[in-house]
Amino acid sequence: MEISPIAKELVLVGGGHTHVIVLRMLGMNPIPGLQVTLITPGAKTPYSGMLPGVVAGHYEEDDIHIDLVPLCRFAGARFFQSQVTGIDPDNRLLQCEGRPDVSYDVLSIDIGITPAVNGVDGAIGNIIPVKPIDQFLDKWKPFLERTLNNEVKEIGFVGAGAGGVELCLAVHHRLQTEFSHRDRQNPTKFHLFHDGQEILKEYTPSVQGRFQARLAERDIKIWSDFKVNKIVSKTLFSDDGEEASMDEIFWVTEAAPQAWLAETGLKLDDAGFIAVRETLQSASHEDVFAVGDIAHVIQHPRPKAGVYAVRQGPPLAANLQRVLLGRKPKAFKPQLEFLSLISTGGKSAVGHRNGRSVEGAWVWRCKDWIDRRFMNRFSDLPEMNVRAESGLLSEFDDQMQCGGCGAKVSAGLLNEVLDELGVAHHGLRKRDDAAVYSVPAGKLMLHSVDSFRSFVDDPFVFAQIAVNHALSDIYAMGGKPVTALAVVTVPFARPPITKTLLQQLLAGAIKQLNIDGVELVGGHTSEGLELSLGFSVNGIVDKVELLTKSGMSDDYVLVLTKALGTGALFAADMQHKAKGNWINQALAMMQQSNFRAVQILRNNKVTACTDVTGFGLAGHLSEMVHASGCGVILDLDKIPALDGALEVINGMDITSTLHDGNRLAVSSIAVNKHEKYELLFDPQTSGGLLASVPKRSAVTCVAQLLEAGYTSAAIIGSVDSGSQEITFRVKSHIVSH
Repeated sequence: MEISPIAKELVLVGGGHTHVIVLRMLGMNPIPGLQVTLITPGAKTPYSGMLPGVVAGHYEEDDIHIDLVPLCRFAGARFFQSQVTGIDPDNRLLQCEGRPDVSYDVLSIDIGITPAVNGVDGAIGNIIPVKPIDQFLDKWKPFLERTLNNEVKEIGFVGAGAGGVELCLAVHHRLQTEFSHRDRQNPTKFHLFHDGQEILKEYTPSVQGRFQARLAERDIKIWSDFKVNKIVSKTLFSDDGEEASMDEIFWVTEAAPQAWLAETGLKLDDAGFIAVRETLQSASHEDVFAVGDIAHVIQHPRPKAGVYAVRQGPPLAANLQRVLLGRKPKAFKPQLEFLSLISTGGKSAVGHRNGRSVEGAWVWRCKDWIDRRFMNRFSDLPEMNVRAESGLLSEFDDQMQCGGCGAKVSAGLLNEVLDELGVAHHGLRKRDDAAVYSVPAGKLMLHSVDSFRSFVDDPFVFAQIAVNHALSDIYAMGGKPVTALAVVTVPFARPPITKTLLQQLLAGAIKQLNIDGVELVGGHTSEGLELSLGFSVNGIVDKVELLTKSGMSDDYVLVLTKALGTGALFAADMQHKAKGNWINQALAMMQQSNFRAVQILRNNKVTACTDVTGFGLAGHLSEMVHASGCGVILDLDKIPALDGALEVINGMDITSTLHDGNRLAVSSIAVNKHEKYELLFDPQTSGGLLASVPKRSAVTCVAQLLEAGYTSAAIIGSVDSGSQEITFRVKSHIVSH
């Protein structure tokens, strides 16, 4: 793939229905020179149209979630898992939790809505709101458990629109199906509360009549003209003084916008939603778009429904491209009528359009087909060949990018970033030609260097991983890292984009270096084809505390502090075949420093140590075997694997490019059919420590590692002084070669 300079930045905030369509379209037709970033709190986004099916038991949770990580990989977009807390539209900046501000040239917002509980005292803590859906699903399973334990006898649903009625019938179907064996003399009672005379007031009398009949069949009580004004200990109180005590309350009323939008300076409507024009641009800022439930189209107001968000996808993608390329956006007029399909609990549904309604199992099958077809668009992603042609690259002249020192980032821009990050007040006050460090008396100096290109789209997270990876060599030798020099290559881009990238990258690096107490004393920056980062690290250690790969002997066991599988997982991620939760778990592990681990190992009399990185567990263990002059027996069953790693290696036949070379390098290890055998050769990034500790202290050592947050720490084998080989133990049987 040809690498293009970055000319402009498009930031998508939120992984809603409209944005996932835009990402797919960008993957199909990329804009050369455009850097796309998705910022959202979760790695998966739910499809609201299938939520009642999950509640009713027709679908699993995974069936209704779009995995954003492979979708972003397909679209060539960066994925930042973060919560946006503010927008500065005048300076084109986004405030995010726990990281530097993110800049943009064009911004699109698709963040959904929150439950409308304003003015209802006591609602928070007493209700289960249906939005956001992921938070609802977190509360759904505990609700089922309480119901199974006969703790729930009265269930209330506040809101009698399509969402409230559909959810009520879905819950009723689930309980009747799964808990039909329960006390028939004292069944669970269902209540539907609404503040008007009619349910489904936005629909025709024929639709209302159909659902009135379904509710009556299930003996669900309807409370009309019941406007909830407060809730006390799950008792609902109305404006008219009525009250109803419930064991659980589901809240499915009209939704509300996020409160922080009021502080952004964007024009909002009277209800607090972002006011947008027919072009889906903000009424106050042309470089900001808003779509989905969070947006209010001034010329064409419509109900908050997922169908409108889906229909906004193609026109939003087209208008984003037009604005980015300096062309005039086009107006979009949403349809007045749409096919509404509302399930009735079981595998039956009511369909409504243009004043006519139908009902039956065939309507549900139609809805199921439509929903599954929509979801399949984001799981069955086509293979695409990305071309770099013109587009935004017209902003760059034909002069070749300089090499050598001419490829460096400008001193003014770099100094500006360092000053803003406060680095000038830490390790780089003088910024001389070389850094000076005075080695304490009696200490040995340790030196190490590591560098690699970015395999993570988020530069802030990538920098933290790169720091941990580089420091790990020092920790593996029992040392304390003290100084670091950074070597940075950023992709060719306009200076403002380069500055933002450096801010994200260096902020992540400094954050992690500060956690480990390491001083950044200098470095080198340059421009190149892609982002890469490395560190030259210096550490110190007392001679008597120096750890090496030798030192294993009888009565010692092998302890591994982190799970394996990063190489295979990110190879699958590059092919957009890895699940987002797999990648998130791997990233969390790689962001974990080995600092505490080496302290715990030292306290438990460690005698030999190394870190597991590019050569894989087998390669690094082989070095320990040769250095110590003894063999080991590996317990394959106990080797920890990251979620998804075995599925990727054994099920998808995907491995890292280093995998086969690692296996050849330790060809003396016999081939084994165990499911974890190939994992031994998987190269690790920011991997764990592999150490030999006395058998008598090993259990305590692992317990302390687990308590310190190394959740995969395990005893994976024992030392065998009678050989110089690596053999395997599988379910208490030794497999030798």
